[in-house]
Amino acid sequence: MTQPTRPTPELLAELRKPRPYPAVSVTLPTHRHWPESQQDHIRLRNLLTEAEKRLADDPEVTKAQATAVAQQLAAAADTLDPEYFGDGLVVYASPEEHRSFLVGGSVPERIVINTTYLTRNLVALAAREREYLVLVLSTGEVRLWRGQGDQVTEDRDSGYPVITSGAERDGAPSRDGGQWASQDFRNMLAEADRKLTAVLQGNRLPVVLVGLPQHIATYREISHHGQALAAEVEAGGLLNTTPAEMSAQLAPARRALAEADTARAMRGLDEARSGKRYSAGAQDVWQAAGEGRVALLVVEEGLRVTARPDTVEGAERATLTLLEPEEAGVPGAEEDIIDSLVETVLSADGEVIFVPDESLADAHGIAAALRY
Repeated sequence: MTQPTRPTPELLAELRKPRPYPAVSVTLPTHRHWPESQQDHIRLRNLLTEAEKRLADDPEVTKAQATAVAQQLAAAADTLDPEYFGDGLVVYASPEEHRSFLVGGSVPERIVINTTYLTRNLVALAAREREYLVLVLSTGEVRLWRGQGDQVTEDRDSGYPVITSGAERDGAPSRDGGQWASQDFRNMLAEADRKLTAVLQGNRLPVVLVGLPQHIATYREISHHGQALAAEVEAGGLLNTTPAEMSAQLAPARRALAEADTARAMRGLDEARSGKRYSAGAQDVWQAAGEGRVALLVVEEGLRVTARPDTVEGAERATLTLLEPEEAGVPGAEEDIIDSLVETVLSADGEVIFVPDESLADAHGIAAALRY
């Protein structure tokens, strides 16, 4: 059935495991809103029909296998409701199973038949929509929210909200709060910061601060978690907001987190270049990844590289022969070698970050920081 939640690292690892041929991956750009979404289900059916035709024409696929996969693809389509499509759709099918994922980012229209599923779109989604925390600051209390992508929920199980004793005094505080209000406010923020320590333990999550400028400034002054405070949203009056309203308020912060990830990736590459641990271009990065040397792989989101992995001196898939996209049918060729490259790096405990197109123009869209 369609997976409404984001893929976990464990699930991604399971999806990357080799499978008997044919394992079919279908990706389709979709639309969130009517009337654009009206044709998405028809387009999906047409794409699945094309996948079935390719299976039927593939000499390596038996008739029984083609029929079994076609049935799995049809079952996947039956579980999908076009009224709830996101920005993209990913469907996997083999003779024994089918899985579907809604993605909150653009994907190309593709059909890939291989011995593994095409997971790069889910990997990019997991990186783009990683978890984060939100502290909503006000004069009288601090609330904690948890977010992943554009989905946010308030957390009331971690000791929040933290309420100041001053909020219970008679009369509203003055604009400057008075001496007692100022101290009560700082005590409340300090208590919220102490509770944040437990929340962050074992989870290096970025924290977004939401509140009036003076509230944010005071919290930053007293916090022991300065390195985790990744973004700010200057806004008040959000104590009783709905999740949808909060998500809309956090849109600039999510963009800031994505930009920070891109900046971190670029810093990692710069440091690797300075330390002579840098590799660029699909061929060189492929060889380094095969040797388990890639600590950080940085790829432009729209990059596709058609290539044939070649055996060199007995080492299987050791190097690449780059091909033109129209040569994808050449024996041994892969339509997009980036998919296999991402899987190789992740399986060796490397990190993969996708960055906007043109970010790596001097590296032909792909670069890596090496372990040695």
